[in-house]
Amino acid sequence: MNAHAPANVQAPGLSGQNAMTHCPRLRLASLLAWLAVVPLAVGAEVQVSGFATLGGAASDQDFVYQRSIDNGGTLNRDSLLGLQLDARLADAWSLTLQAKAAPSTHSDTGWEPTLSWAFLSWRPDNDLLLRAGKLRLPLMLYSANSDVGVTFDFARLPTEVYSLMPSTDVGGLAIARTWLDGEREWTFEGYLGRTETYWRDFLREDMPPDFPGGATYTDDKIDMIGLAISLHAGDNTWRLGLHRGEVESEYGQFPSSYPFVPIAPGIGYYKLDSAMPGPPVPTVDRLIIDILTLSAEIALPNDFRLVGEYGRRRINNATMGPDTSAGYLALLKRVGRWTPYVYWAGIRTQADALGLYTVVNNNRVPDFIPEAAAINASQRMAADLQGAFDQYSVAIGTSYSLSPTSKLKAEWLHTQTGSVSNFVDPPADEDSGGRQVNVFSLSYNVTF
Repeated sequence: MNAHAPANVQAPGLSGQNAMTHCPRLRLASLLAWLAVVPLAVGAEVQVSGFATLGGAASDQDFVYQRSIDNGGTLNRDSLLGLQLDARLADAWSLTLQAKAAPSTHSDTGWEPTLSWAFLSWRPDNDLLLRAGKLRLPLMLYSANSDVGVTFDFARLPTEVYSLMPSTDVGGLAIARTWLDGEREWTFEGYLGRTETYWRDFLREDMPPDFPGGATYTDDKIDMIGLAISLHAGDNTWRLGLHRGEVESEYGQFPSSYPFVPIAPGIGYYKLDSAMPGPPVPTVDRLIIDILTLSAEIALPNDFRLVGEYGRRRINNATMGPDTSAGYLALLKRVGRWTPYVYWAGIRTQADALGLYTVVNNNRVPDFIPEAAAINASQRMAADLQGAFDQYSVAIGTSYSLSPTSKLKAEWLHTQTGSVSNFVDPPADEDSGGRQVNVFSLSYNVTF
């Protein structure tokens, strides 16, 4: 989860796009063949299922929102195809494999197949479950089923909250324990492991070779440990989660802040990397991130349902934009096959990091200063690399259940940005703040 280009190396370029030069269809075919062959080779009882979403989204703006949405429309924001294989190896042992084809996680163009899940389960009794392999983190209410659109009514899960982790899958170990207390069911989940993921920044300035303009992806590795406790009582669910991540980047150390370098009285610049004159940029080898999550889904009279989730992502050893608080509150009502809903969602960087973004983004040196244009461009670059957020959204939508295994969904989403939003790709020499975006979405969701 890297919002900065490291101070002592080149910033990452768009090399992730080169990964798409391999044939995605062949890679997906290989994955699906592997899904089928491995369990059959050990004579397991096999069950195969699938899921898919065909979703279109368009906005009323010519700039890009959430990586792919603009007024030209796109199928890339929500569409995906997945296949899952569950194999019972013995009475207490099972194997789960899931392959998915979806828009690339390290490129703004093209799709790529991935092996989303691949884990071995041991369930000695109904109350205890141990898993090892690549599996889903117990982050939010819908994290486990976030790819299966039939299982929830929103056109898409609120981005402000469900972007807290750039990857929700981890390779490691997990334990789940369930207790019954009368009509209430308690579940404790713990895990540890490592994941490799990509953090996206959009750079308004083009300063080759170190800082190419446009979308850039940083390859990060995150060691994760966490726990979650859930309470199910009738149709109501509550969940509390505590998670810690330690992030390493293949590009080197992380700047923990930007030192100010004075040039003349009242004039100066914020130093972005070691190539610029001035004192050393303070750095850390690993980012230490704590995440607190609170979730609730409450059944109300007359088929109403209230859903709310909150996430606090705290960066302990650096001042940067992903140090955020985010949440949403939704009200849904079932009316026959229809489930209309409305929600409010917001995300905001903590005050010190948002303040750093603001002063860096607004800092300019006058034209008579040597290399003024390059210095001013570096300030916009440094601000973009902060990866800051300040926005809220309101959505009105509905789902329509065609059958127990298929749904149609439609939604209008209105987003306003405050001082900045890393979800917005602004035009050159403009800011992502002070924007209004209306997004219209329609999707068909199915399981098979």
